[in-house]
Amino acid sequence: MKIRIWFIFVLMIIPCITSARDLRFIVFADPQVAWLSPEAGSIESAGIRGGLNAGFEMDNFFSTSYAFSTGLSINSIGGKLKFSNPFPVHFADFTDSIAPGNILIYKLQYIDFPFGLKFTTREIGYSTIYVKLGFGTHLNIRSRADISARGIENENLKGEIALINLSYHFGAGVQYSLGGQTSVVAGFEYRHRFFDIASSPHYKALLNSLSLRAGVLF
Repeated sequence: MKIRIWFIFVLMIIPCITSARDLRFIVFADPQVAWLSPEAGSIESAGIRGGLNAGFEMDNFFSTSYAFSTGLSINSIGGKLKFSNPFPVHFADFTDSIAPGNILIYKLQYIDFPFGLKFTTREIGYSTIYVKLGFGTHLNIRSRADISARGIENENLKGEIALINLSYHFGAGVQYSLGGQTSVVAGFEYRHRFFDIASSPHYKALLNSLSLRAGVLF
């Protein structure tokens, strides 16, 4: 059902792309916090982990206040899980067993491809308020982990993390004009991944994040 909704959304925004009137670009470096939501009683979230999502966004305006938004970024993100039962963790060069009470820290990196719609107000003084919503595709390019209790640090989790994930996001913020076409951008964005980050059959966990937008609009 989630994939069907995602596909319908893509079909709805195709007319927006073909009738575009104006292109604007945002270069950003967004600090963020992320956390994992496990779907098993024997596993719990062990808190948040900081990260950074950096890249560019393209707003393709098909009306004065409405745009199709897409982009590309490198997203360094992660999370922490605490386990009540032992189970094996498969690293690239060896397999270890995480003991009850131990915390597994994920250090993940993705290439993000977001797409969606952006709504903006008319300029109020020097400021423009925006709201955005949409979906995203995430390609895993790096996956490492720490288990401090076992002395394991920054080990390669190759094969343990799913290669591709999908998400939805929404956010809002302010664009403050510096003159001409240039503005500074500040805001927030919440993102929720649809699918389990792990390829392990022993557990499931969904990745969530909240980021602060810090960018420049050209």
